Amino acid sequence: MLKSVLCRCRVILLWSLLVSDTSSFAYASTVDHERLESITLSSTSLSQSLELIVEKFGVGYVTSPSLIKGVMSPAISGRFTLETAMKHVLDGTGLTFSITRSGVVIRKSESVIDETVIEEINVNGIRGSLNLSRQEKRNEKQVTDVIVAQEISRYPDRNLAESMQRIPGMSITREAGEGRQVVLRGLDPDLTLVTINGMPVLSNNDSPMDSRTQRDRDRSFDLNLFTSELFSQIKVFKSYSVEQPSGGVAGIAAITTAKPFDSPGLQWNVSHQVDANQYAEGLSKRSSFTLSSTNKYWGMLISAAYGRRSYQEQGANTFRWRRLAPEGANVSALDSELVEAWQNQEIRVPRGNRYSVWRGDMDRLGIGATLEYQTDLSHFTIDWIYGRLDSQRQENHLYPRGFQSTPTIEGETLITEAEVNSKHELVYADYRNARVGTESRHQEVSTQFKQAVLNFEHRMSNNFLFDGVLGVQSATYKMPHSIRAYMRGESDVSIDYRDDYYFPSIKYSAELTHPDMWQMNELDSEQFISTSDFTYLKGQLQVNTSHRSAWELGFEIVQFENTSKYTDIQNILKERWLSTREAVPQSTAYVFDSHQHLNWLALRPEQVYSFYNKPSSVDSLSLSYAPDRVIDNVIKESRTSFFTQYSVEGSDWTFNAGLRAERDKSFISVFQSSLSNRYNLSNIALLPSMQFNYRRDEQVVKVGISRTLGHQELDTLTRNIQLIDDENIVILPNDRLKPISAYNLDLSFESYPGEIDRYSANVFGKWIKNSIAPMSQRLPLSDVARDYPELFSSDFESVYIDVVTPTNQGTYFLYGVEGSVQLEWPLGEYMSRFNVLHVGIVANASYTFGNVQYYNTNTGDRLDKKAAPYLSPLLANLTAYLEGYALSLRLSATYRDEYIARVDGGTLVDENETGFLSTLYMDAVIAYQITDNVELRIEATNLTDEREIQYSDSSYRPYNTTVSGRNYSLAISYRY
Repeated sequence: MLKSVLCRCRVILLWSLLVSDTSSFAYASTVDHERLESITLSSTSLSQSLELIVEKFGVGYVTSPSLIKGVMSPAISGRFTLETAMKHVLDGTGLTFSITRSGVVIRKSESVIDETVIEEINVNGIRGSLNLSRQEKRNEKQVTDVIVAQEISRYPDRNLAESMQRIPGMSITREAGEGRQVVLRGLDPDLTLVTINGMPVLSNNDSPMDSRTQRDRDRSFDLNLFTSELFSQIKVFKSYSVEQPSGGVAGIAAITTAKPFDSPGLQWNVSHQVDANQYAEGLSKRSSFTLSSTNKYWGMLISAAYGRRSYQEQGANTFRWRRLAPEGANVSALDSELVEAWQNQEIRVPRGNRYSVWRGDMDRLGIGATLEYQTDLSHFTIDWIYGRLDSQRQENHLYPRGFQSTPTIEGETLITEAEVNSKHELVYADYRNARVGTESRHQEVSTQFKQAVLNFEHRMSNNFLFDGVLGVQSATYKMPHSIRAYMRGESDVSIDYRDDYYFPSIKYSAELTHPDMWQMNELDSEQFISTSDFTYLKGQLQVNTSHRSAWELGFEIVQFENTSKYTDIQNILKERWLSTREAVPQSTAYVFDSHQHLNWLALRPEQVYSFYNKPSSVDSLSLSYAPDRVIDNVIKESRTSFFTQYSVEGSDWTFNAGLRAERDKSFISVFQSSLSNRYNLSNIALLPSMQFNYRRDEQVVKVGISRTLGHQELDTLTRNIQLIDDENIVILPNDRLKPISAYNLDLSFESYPGEIDRYSANVFGKWIKNSIAPMSQRLPLSDVARDYPELFSSDFESVYIDVVTPTNQGTYFLYGVEGSVQLEWPLGEYMSRFNVLHVGIVANASYTFGNVQYYNTNTGDRLDKKAAPYLSPLLANLTAYLEGYALSLRLSATYRDEYIARVDGGTLVDENETGFLSTLYMDAVIAYQITDNVELRIEATNLTDEREIQYSDSSYRPYNTTVSGRNYSLAISYRY
């Protein structure tokens, strides 16, 4: 009944038939002899060629190892059936083959059978997926890592980002406990280009947390938009070749959806999963379905995945630490020496001191459809994909909210005890008659993504091949509704960081759940929308000048447009409530009990707005209240590229070199309140690349040298014009900005012994130029006022003014080493002598170096030189698995070192950087194959309930610490 038992029984039967009557072998109904696959092989060992071919067609092969040992196969390139591919690779080897129900049998042409042990290569389960990834990596000319569909499904990955964190040198940012963006080789997520089905894409959602930058608009693709089930392969190119689109200074993550001819015939599968989270209420659910069908030339596939997830992140956070005097507070009970230091502002005081909970319900829908056509000469696919991520989010905070966001009520608060640590930080204080506040936020957010892509290939003759890509993409992120309601009250408060530095103990004497303690304070409302649209066209002609050399000529056209609109209205009814001390309407309040340490009274913001007859939408409120901030931006970009590349190969090596010429033009429009600004950018760049591969037996050496471009951050291009009166500074855009560029060197050493084992080591270096830094220049005020008269009043007194603009400058060097090991051992027989149990490990690690010079974004002043943003020096992950046919176990651990998130000139009074401390996430999977078609899976993620600790300042003061809880899931799937 079990597949593995049947497969090995077939091998035994196959061997007996082979010995008795080889003439009886013919095509079996289970082998699709009409199916075509694209195969490119250099002249290499026959065993390696056979492994790639049988994996491409999803079959096994049997032969005597002595027959193929040391035998070389010729180079082949094109689209082949299984039969024609086998004929080509066996040409001149003295071997022949037969295709049977179980796969391919290889023997001597004279039918003399070598009666030694037959080797079988199987491509099922974890082992098969690892082997397929191994072969894809091996056959790529560039330095590349690959994850295939089976491997994605064998991990407990909720989205594509989590699948990609197991690639050497790649880490992820997390949101609501799951992966969101990818960071490759320690570079900003903006600098990893994501393509889907061959064309660049961009789609953003956001973080519900202010400390992680809400409404951030960047060039990265937020991969939590899609579940993993819709995709068949992730290929990460770490070295660059000129036929690829620009924008990936870090690398290119090429994602591919499933195709009908990946599995010919009628295929369908359905799965359903139920999840529980340690903190969230209720169960989360996820379902997926795929149906595909093919005939001789045509294939069609449709797939869909829908999930509803309840999540909750909770923790403790500050508004950063600041040197403050205890103004307005009675400090007579404290030690005089401590009081003197405090009043001299020698002590860092934590502000905010909040207990916080972010929770929500997330609906995620993905739909894909593919139409595929293939013949000996032509192949095209039309892929359409739709994704939607909707969230209803609630945010609740409890915190002291007095003078400078400390607990102090001026003239009323008495501080009875205080303690300072060795870093001059106030780590404990007891306040009597202190200010307390709550914040309750409700948000509705939605991300929608649509893409349609045509990929086509036509072989005009043996020497001419034309292929191309035509695609369109549209993505929209909306936050139409974000409202907040605040209360205030009074209580004794103690704040203690001594026992747990990153999660303080905060205690209140008052009954926080009683309505009589609270009064209304203010209301806020905001809305945001951002859109991204791509149109993409690429054409490429390959001319084979001989059987070992070829020219490629091509062009690429990219049109991109991004818009964003943001409006914010604050302090609604604040003046009225400060004067009247208005009680909280009990119909709008409830006891909030979701935080693990305290319960308190919270508000339902929608009901508060309704109670006071206030519209909650920004559009309606703006009729009565002037917005505090309005932003309306447009970026339009066009890129035109031409490229050429020459390839040549020898018996055990390949070489290609090419050049890409690219012209970029950008139009930027920024509107803010009564001020508007428009400017253009233009750039021409030459991007060379060279790849060299050397292959000998089990060893592969790859060398890549290239120049790449990375496009400027969207927020950099649209930064607001700003006048800082008290510092005589004006911040303006720069119409001479150039793209970021990098010169890259990649060296890869790979070894592929045995059936599954793999070793690889990469050494890389990147010389990154034209990174952005703010620079200051003193100019006559009259020159600036002539272009921006709206900024300056008639009584502005300065003759000169410091103009700060984003500027290309500096070169920094990023370099590192990456290693990967994949090993497996058979442990003997289990359940029957035909089903061998295997144990294996996959380990990846990287170490990256790179320091950059930071500058004050407001003044242009030079700051410190330190690690680049998002660069975690050490990354590592380890997966151990145990697999038979019926039962498989997998345990994985992923470590990410600490990293800087940003150096923000606007917060230098409190910190010189902010970042995240190291994390270690552990996941586990148990899968049981009930029948050939039905699988049951139990998954557990975040087994340690890992803390995400965001620190403030290079002294690692607490900023924001959250936990998102352990997750447990049960899944059942059926495959036909």
